[in-house]
Amino acid sequence: MTTTVLLLSAWRFDPIAVLGCAAAIAAYAAAPHAKSASRLGFLSAATLVLVVALVSPLGTLADGYLFSAHMLQHLLLLLIVPPLALLGVSGQPRRGTHAGLAARAVPLAWVAGVSAMWLWHAPLLCDAATRSGTLHRLQEISLVVLGLAFWWPILAPREESRLAPLAGVIYLFTACTACTVLGIAITFSPVEVCSVFAHPTDRLGALSLLRGGWGLTPERDQQLGGLFMWVPACLVYGVGILGILARWYRAPEDAAPAALEEAR
Repeated sequence: MTTTVLLLSAWRFDPIAVLGCAAAIAAYAAAPHAKSASRLGFLSAATLVLVVALVSPLGTLADGYLFSAHMLQHLLLLLIVPPLALLGVSGQPRRGTHAGLAARAVPLAWVAGVSAMWLWHAPLLCDAATRSGTLHRLQEISLVVLGLAFWWPILAPREESRLAPLAGVIYLFTACTACTVLGIAITFSPVEVCSVFAHPTDRLGALSLLRGGWGLTPERDQQLGGLFMWVPACLVYGVGILGILARWYRAPEDAAPAALEEAR
């Protein structure tokens, strides 16, 4: 098998992707405020990334072939699809207090987002989810749901549901630190995190290409997966931090028109 043949033949139907696309269309149609090109663009991007993660050859290789593909798929489901989806359904911003949110929900949201990667990459759960189709589906759904919970304090449709800027920066920075620790642990682990990926069932006849042509031995494959968790994940958090700082910087300019409107 060649790389071209693999990339053309490894697409698959995935009901989760279909349901996710349908949910995105329904969310946009039900949005209480005026439709906009930017919201439609964000929702379209979220559905496209979801399709890439589940339907494309990436999803096929993540299903028992390559640990690195498995890790990249998880990052897309947890860190890319949810924030794009939330940006796609954001309503008109309305200023309000942030204290109630911080006191009640933020710690749980942070734990939800960080624990999603730590728990599913415990060797026992990682192997079980790769062997069981049902558990694998539950894993994929949970990553999106926990990702939505994690990003809600940062990108909630209404501003009063978001963290204050400084708290948001701390929220994302500490999450980046937790992911970095996990990525380093996986990259330099002397043992296999998911033993299934060391001896995959070669249902596509692609193993010789992956091991020989691509050079992804089990050791290199796991190291690459750890690096995905370590570097690209923190880049996503970094983009989120920059977005918060940009919004914070614009706040005084945005407040003036709002104050004039209230005075009238």
